[in-house]
Amino acid sequence: MTMKQLTEMINSVMGQQVLSEDQFKQIMDGAAKARDHGGMGAVLEFLMKVTQADVDFQELEQFANQVQTNPQMGLDILKGEKKAPAVKKKKKRSGKRTKEK
Repeated sequence: MTMKQLTEMINSVMGQQVLSEDQFKQIMDGAAKARDHGGMGAVLEFLMKVTQADVDFQELEQFANQVQTNPQMGLDILKGEKKAPAVKKKKKRSGKRTKEK
């Protein structure tokens, strides 16, 4: 599958133009660099930062492992043939700090 096809598929799933082919290529290049420096965990952190995803890292990591084990599932989700499993949002911090004694 080409970058153009993947970009079109992502935009189709999102229902609007959210990503250009050039933007997608830059994201993929950054993800590859993150993988080279820190493995899959670094890739997920990079993608969460780039997309500003408000999800629980462990849930996302579990989902990524499922897709790695079954790539067809990931493709089916991108094609809209299957729904992605629900991923929990990160817990918001209250902003209040308590002193430890």
